[in-house]
Amino acid sequence: MLKAFSGVALTWIGIATGSITLFANLLTPPDMADWAWSIVAPWQQWTPEFWDWCAARLGLALPSSLIAPLNVAVALLFTAIGVRVRDNHERSVILSYPFTHLFGAMVAVFAIGYVLLAGQSAPSGAGETASNVPLLIFLAAAAASFSSAFAGRGNLAKRLWFMLVALGILFALNELTKVGFVLATPTSSS
Repeated sequence: MLKAFSGVALTWIGIATGSITLFANLLTPPDMADWAWSIVAPWQQWTPEFWDWCAARLGLALPSSLIAPLNVAVALLFTAIGVRVRDNHERSVILSYPFTHLFGAMVAVFAIGYVLLAGQSAPSGAGETASNVPLLIFLAAAAASFSSAFAGRGNLAKRLWFMLVALGILFALNELTKVGFVLATPTSSS
């Protein structure tokens, strides 16, 4: 019972952290409703501090462009480990065809990668290798999270869809809040 609960907890921590990271990278502060900014602001303050602390322990300096990919990488790994822990206790597979799992997972990973990395510019020249580091971190975490070492034989694709649905819900609520605010604000007639 405790093992199944810890697996579910890890899975939902991964889904929540991944969704908040993607939401924070999708919109700028002026585009966010007040309630959304109250969630994102501490997240954008604490996660760089955490990664800087980790990098300092290793004697490294961490560029800010690596924060979001590292957050999503950890979210993917937490989700995968949670799936493994949960599914070792209780085995339930929604889709039984491996091709369907693979296709769904690929679509989800590409969607998450696009949201995460779409806003970054790709300079040409000598710095191009360094600009590919966030993409490499994301792809390595995605590949590791789908390995049997992390996810076991669990249905990780379904959990990644939950992450994208949570992102969609955050985005929709943010937009509805902004529309509601505009509709509730009286207009001045001149």
